[in-house]
Amino acid sequence: MEQEKYLPELMAEKDSLDLSFVHAMRLLAEEIEKFQSSDEKKEDEEKKYLDVISNKNIKLSERVLIPVKQYPKFNFVGKLLGPRGNSLKRLQEETGAKMSILGKGSMRDKAKEEELRKSE
Repeated sequence: MEQEKYLPELMAEKDSLDLSFVHAMRLLAEEIEKFQSSDEKKEDEEKKYLDVISNKNIKLSERVLIPVKQYPKFNFVGKLLGPRGNSLKRLQEETGAKMSILGKGSMRDKAKEEELRKSE
């Protein structure tokens, strides 16, 4: 209720004020502009909405290429997995994402890795 009266009061006060009060005129103009812009923001906020009750899981897949050819002596798989896979497990728990290491050098048993790769 008071907000409806506020803008007309500001306008009336600005009209009744003498032009010699430069700072008061500037302050009133700023207050009017601030009040009008806050009304526009409220209207914009009312139009936007967000569905909070969405039960759908979002599936995102990202493939990260490891620079094995540039650094042939570095054990990327070992660094990513960590001792007993704890680094990867910790990352999965913190982010809530499922991660897997695929490709050449991702398995301990080289013979089984070659066999699986040939079968595909």
